Amino acid sequence: MSKYVVSSSLRNIGYQVGTQAGVHRFLIDEPVNLRGTDAGPNPVQYLLGAVNGCLAITAESVAKRQKLTLDKFDVRSVGNIARFEDGSSAVDHIKVTITFKADIEGQAKEDFLAETLKKCTVHKTLAPGVKFEFDFIQED
Repeated sequence: MSKYVVSSSLRNIGYQVGTQAGVHRFLIDEPVNLRGTDAGPNPVQYLLGAVNGCLAITAESVAKRQKLTLDKFDVRSVGNIARFEDGSSAVDHIKVTITFKADIEGQAKEDFLAETLKKCTVHKTLAPGVKFEFDFIQED
């Protein structure tokens, strides 16, 4: 079992939030049109980045376990925000496009992609509450 500790503090500058994760520091903010200062990605952009990063890292791990050469694995996610009558919102749909290059086809390709999705911690965490749509593009 692993535990991660991330600490965040609201700064007195727009909606900036200073965040520390281990030795790493980063800013979370909102765009200017939402009264932020646009000094960093907003929380939903970080969420989508976490999906992308986890899928890519998991793909590399799966490829190594399956003794595959993964020459490319690019991930692009588009998140849809549902807005509710009470003023709240939620990410309700994420469309993920994965462009990859690997010398695999047929069942080996299907197994690689299925295991990557199954083992990705962030995808697995979000999938019960968020609809995911995947497009896989294999380059020659």
